[in-house]
Amino acid sequence: MTGFVFAALLLALLAALFLSLPLLRRRPDLPAAPITAAVVVLSVILASSILYGLIGNRAWNRPEAASADNGTIAALARHLEGQPQDQSGWLALGAAYGGVGEYTLALRAYERANRLSPGGSAAALAGMGEAMLLNGDSTQAAQAAEFIEHALQLDGTAPKALFYGAIIAYRQGRLDVARERFSAMLALAPPENVRAALQKEIDEIDARQHPKLDVATAIHLHVTLAPALAAQVPANASLFVFVRSPTGGPPLAAKRSSASLPQDVDLSPPDSMIAGRGVQPGQAVSVVARISASGSPLTHSGDLYGQIDYVAGKSGPRALQIDRLSP
Repeated sequence: MTGFVFAALLLALLAALFLSLPLLRRRPDLPAAPITAAVVVLSVILASSILYGLIGNRAWNRPEAASADNGTIAALARHLEGQPQDQSGWLALGAAYGGVGEYTLALRAYERANRLSPGGSAAALAGMGEAMLLNGDSTQAAQAAEFIEHALQLDGTAPKALFYGAIIAYRQGRLDVARERFSAMLALAPPENVRAALQKEIDEIDARQHPKLDVATAIHLHVTLAPALAAQVPANASLFVFVRSPTGGPPLAAKRSSASLPQDVDLSPPDSMIAGRGVQPGQAVSVVARISASGSPLTHSGDLYGQIDYVAGKSGPRALQIDRLSP
């Protein structure tokens, strides 16, 4: 019965994770919201755990299933006092702590489980990364990403690692990687509601990678980097391209990708940041390409950037070289 409950609660957690997906993703105009996402996760776990009997699937049963019941946490803790080498018990305890928002304790339990596996445990490493991400401490984000990547190296089919690995790749602008990982989750035959959420994300990535351009307002760029600045591009940096009106105000359009240069970038109304405020046909605009080490759309001192003037829909393909440093 305990195994059934753990499996049921894991599926509840996975379903909650997909509901929190829009909050965990970083958009060019909005910060990520891991704390809010965590609240969504916790609120859904209890309500959806009873659905396991209806949507259960073996491919999604994992021993690290979450439990939001304090009695279960206490029982697990007593069990582990007598059997401290029980790796599955530590995984379950870590997930249970995560289920009630005790991410620091969850991290400790997952670390204990990981130490019990020579070479590391994919389930434990994924749990460690999850606990760090949901804890809301931005200083742990890089290490959390490392744990997730290590988990995927050990087990490329681990749902939790694939999920967070896809989210991290998406936020870094590595859309091909994010799409590959969402697709890998589809191949695991998840429950239908999770499958629908996955397909929606894949479709959105496809739309971003191959948008339908409006010829009358399209902006076509070939973005390059000045050779003298090549050594100053940090690892895992992001490229932001903004279209601005000469009269000021928020960007008319924006696009984010990995900072691998050179690359071609096309912008049109689908890339607008505010409904009703986009590039107009024949509008004279300023286009800025900026490399961000932090992954933030906000300008920071030392960022690399370049800028050109452009007439929407009329200038044709233009070269935009990143050749300056932000003061």
